[in-house]
Amino acid sequence: MGQLSVYPAPDGVPMLHDYRVRVREDKEEWKELDTYLAKIDMHNVREASMAYFDFEGRVECEVTSLKEEVSFVQIRPVSMGVEAKLEGNTIRFFLERPAKLSVEINGNRFHNLHLFAGAAEKDSVQAVPEGTVPLSVCGQEYQDVTVVPPAQEELDLGAVIDAAVFSCGRRVVYLAPGLHRLKGNLCPLPSDTTVLLAGGAVVMGGFLVERQRNVTVKGKGMVYLGHVKKETYLRGVDIRFSENISVEGITIMNPAHYSINLGSSNNVQIRDIKAFSCVGWSDGIDMMACENIRIEGVFLRNSDDCIAIYGGRGDYSGDTRNVVVRDSVLWADVAHPTMIGVHGDSKDGGSLIENISFENIDILEHHEPQDDYLGCMTVNVGDENTVCNISYRDIRVEQFERGKLLDLQVKWNKKYNPVPGKTIKNVIFENIFYSGSGEHTSEIKGFSQERKVEGVRFKNLVVRGVHVKKPEEGNLHIGEFAEDVHFE
Repeated sequence: MGQLSVYPAPDGVPMLHDYRVRVREDKEEWKELDTYLAKIDMHNVREASMAYFDFEGRVECEVTSLKEEVSFVQIRPVSMGVEAKLEGNTIRFFLERPAKLSVEINGNRFHNLHLFAGAAEKDSVQAVPEGTVPLSVCGQEYQDVTVVPPAQEELDLGAVIDAAVFSCGRRVVYLAPGLHRLKGNLCPLPSDTTVLLAGGAVVMGGFLVERQRNVTVKGKGMVYLGHVKKETYLRGVDIRFSENISVEGITIMNPAHYSINLGSSNNVQIRDIKAFSCVGWSDGIDMMACENIRIEGVFLRNSDDCIAIYGGRGDYSGDTRNVVVRDSVLWADVAHPTMIGVHGDSKDGGSLIENISFENIDILEHHEPQDDYLGCMTVNVGDENTVCNISYRDIRVEQFERGKLLDLQVKWNKKYNPVPGKTIKNVIFENIFYSGSGEHTSEIKGFSQERKVEGVRFKNLVVRGVHVKKPEEGNLHIGEFAEDVHFE
């Protein structure tokens, strides 16, 4: 027998009832999942559904459409190989490993169900304890945990953390299942702090980590910002001038700006994050002047770049290096799934952006109406920046609405850049698979003889089933000032 955990949603959080979703272990009783409202796509804001659970072993999933008759269903990413059985308006399928899925009926990607099936972790929390207690949460043992129950009034979480007991060099606070409204919609987190969000916990507000170290935000719960105004530019988790930071497991719903912001920070781990956004400039994970960043197992559906990697910008000055993004699903309702290079320290000779890798990624959408911002895999270098040693490996791109497969350009975007970029060097694309059609022509192009693209390798680029050995086979144009471009 495996383990199956479901998490009832608290009152006061927007829900959507387009689907009935149930899960069960083999031949056991069905367990009902609550379905949250996720607003998506700033082009025309619409309402999609999200549900989540954890399991081990084998689980059967049942999804029933309550608003629309089902003619056919697709479950993506296609690479997951999930086979569904359709009976009337009910869809059934089995899972034997964790998955982040989009269940789409009749080809509709905008009123779909996002279903997140996580790995079960043995927790000791059966009923909400009180006071300061030892707990096993998310598979890890903690001593002297301060338990925070839900309450009707606003929560001054900062004061709770200040009063918490240090144990093994850290303060640990556990937000129990239920609704937690943060005072001022924001909680600064001090060094040596762990905040745990229980499954079924929803925090209304975001977290700020500024000039701190050794901070963790972790759990199965949700950071919800759909109630704040866009003009607040509040992020889900805002990390500035900090080091040794971890964000793991949570869902970030409808922030007013980025889901996670990284500025001038070092040694940051982001794992198993799920994020949705629907307003302008609501990127997924953006970083400026950062080093040693690891992003794993995320699902980002954003109304701007899903992941953007820059040099210096605004208050953040310096280079960016050693970034790994892997085992993730990216869905850009607007702009780029991945973007590198636009911003840098132009007044100080530009930034160096180096040693960046994307590995084992599914790209489910790219829809950008502006021709200057196209590309699922984009390196657009401005601000005197140098970008080098970039790799894209095992990338699967499904049919998208409007964009390019890739775009490598040293360019001068006068909207953002006082000067053009300097160079792009040493980029490898290996095991890239694009199954769609109708895309704009991909581009590799420098700006001038002094500002070139140099050293681009394609190893097993497959477009519409064709192993591309020359540019025209992959709808790819090699422009001026691009040298040493090879296909294998």
